[in-house]
Amino acid sequence: MEVYYSQRFNPEELALLGRAIGTISHGTIIVGRDGRAISRYGKRAMVVGIVSTGSTIMDVRLIPLIALKDFAHRKGLPLAYVYYYGGVRVYVSGIDSEEIKAILESKSFIEAQPNDIGATVYYPNALDDFLHEIFKHYNFRVKGKALVDAMNTPAVLFFPRISDHFGFEVELINDMMTSYLPPKPKEVFLHKLNKGDYDFGLRFRPEGVVELYKDGEELEFSSMWKLLDHMKKNL
Repeated sequence: MEVYYSQRFNPEELALLGRAIGTISHGTIIVGRDGRAISRYGKRAMVVGIVSTGSTIMDVRLIPLIALKDFAHRKGLPLAYVYYYGGVRVYVSGIDSEEIKAILESKSFIEAQPNDIGATVYYPNALDDFLHEIFKHYNFRVKGKALVDAMNTPAVLFFPRISDHFGFEVELINDMMTSYLPPKPKEVFLHKLNKGDYDFGLRFRPEGVVELYKDGEELEFSSMWKLLDHMKKNL
């Protein structure tokens, strides 16, 4: 769930948000970000707040949000993800958003003693490990060509590894994950998909949802595992 949005970059607000997140979870939290510099610095500000409560950070750095949601779910840990889409946004899972709001309003943060400040564990290979697990589990083939709209998110990092493994061709649009320009709208994707020689389409939204288009049908998935289960049975 999205718990923060600002058109401006405000590290103080992100640090306070981190303090609220750390106060509630008070354990290990997985954090990640998209490809923009503002997200990298925003994540750092949020992490400062989280570790100030004594919570530990597992920092997976640059990763698609949909992959991070699956990764965190399988590890049984909450997550906080900083990304840019018309402004700075923070998505959390495994943490109650109403509790975050209440802690921010009351400012009743946990304050760790200097020797109890939380640690940061870096896990830069999280996406590689996630894909390795997927490829170990799924070994089916998908014929044809797909139009993939990455919506200027780190979903571009899925390709060509996913398409190579499952055997389909890919044409990417909106593949500039460091750009602050808005991606071309959905109508452009749909027009290109309908007019072109494509067998199906994938559209990765910034909030960690993927849309699948096939034979006039549109489906949504919030998990890569669920998407691939469907593709295995239907493509």
